[in-house]
Amino acid sequence: MAPRHIGIGWQVGVASGWGTYGANLAIQLVRRGIDPALFFVAAPLNLAAAQAEALAGPLAGHAEWRAARARGEVKAGFPILHALGDKLDFPPVLAALHGTPDIGVVFFESATIPKPNIDAARRFALIVTGSTWNAEVLKRHGFTNVRNCFQGVDPELFAPGARAGRFAGRFAIFSGGKLEYRKGQDLVVAAFKKFHARRPDALLVTAWHNPWPQAAQGLARSAHVAGPPPVVEGRLDVAGWLTLNGLPADSFVDLGPLANTATAPLLREVDAALLPSRCEGGTNLVAMEAMACGVPVILSRNTGHLDLVGADTCYTLDFQIPMGEVMGRADLDGWGESSIDEIVTKLEDAYTDRAEAARRGANGAAFMRNWSWERQVGKLLDAIAP
Repeated sequence: MAPRHIGIGWQVGVASGWGTYGANLAIQLVRRGIDPALFFVAAPLNLAAAQAEALAGPLAGHAEWRAARARGEVKAGFPILHALGDKLDFPPVLAALHGTPDIGVVFFESATIPKPNIDAARRFALIVTGSTWNAEVLKRHGFTNVRNCFQGVDPELFAPGARAGRFAGRFAIFSGGKLEYRKGQDLVVAAFKKFHARRPDALLVTAWHNPWPQAAQGLARSAHVAGPPPVVEGRLDVAGWLTLNGLPADSFVDLGPLANTATAPLLREVDAALLPSRCEGGTNLVAMEAMACGVPVILSRNTGHLDLVGADTCYTLDFQIPMGEVMGRADLDGWGESSIDEIVTKLEDAYTDRAEAARRGANGAAFMRNWSWERQVGKLLDAIAP
């Protein structure tokens, strides 16, 4: 039997993957008659009107729970989901929340987990992972209370549809995700530069805003780009970075911060999406949403992306340099670096055979129809209260 309440221990309504997850999880709980306890709410809220309406009750109510959490006094008689960080780090802000039971939710990127974190995580009745790769890593560390529950997509927002002609006359390639070394935008820049030299009608469309600009400084280690992107007035200067790396001003469009609810119309305007992440702890919401819109997606075949690779549901970057092995770092086990030449080849495939690209896009959209938030949250509830 499903509980009457479920607590969500991360910020709902923030412009991030966690924020999107929290908002859609809360909406699905409401639709099932379960009251989501929202302990952390973003200000301002990054919600579409329909989402805000669906969550009006929980957002207006539960102020006492948020106040109790701030005082450090929450002992709930219902399950609370706790957002764990990389390496199973437990954010101190969650220490005040005690559910019945406590359940960890994680999308980690490091295959090495420190022993103190392993010991601390054993208190959770259940740990929910966002990818098969995460689940396998935890099992290698001796965890048996693991259930894998993928995130979902909103089929009312993310579905194939007509174009408005925003990028008419161009072969538009979308690349999204917060700008950082792990996401592989340096690979995108290097490959697109080569591709554009042979296909001058190509256009790179970026949604790489990162609310934590310092995280992008890890790109300094890349041999593919001229250093990390500059930070101007507290924001990453993506356009300046692309120009610095030799891309003509008319070869790219930087979208800046892009709300999740504004992404679908943009995705329907592009011809391909390129997402060569070195690692994904989850299944990559950007990739899932692009596939759901029928966009032919080019994905690196590693970590969380492996859960999205089906029978021609996307193009895959199969040559993966095993970063953990090559760099002698166990924490990077499972990470893969894609080949610039293979990226260019896959872009060329999508460019030259539009019918095949459309077929893969349609396959991807059909695949994602089974990944609605309704279905995925149902699986989560089955794991919490079997």
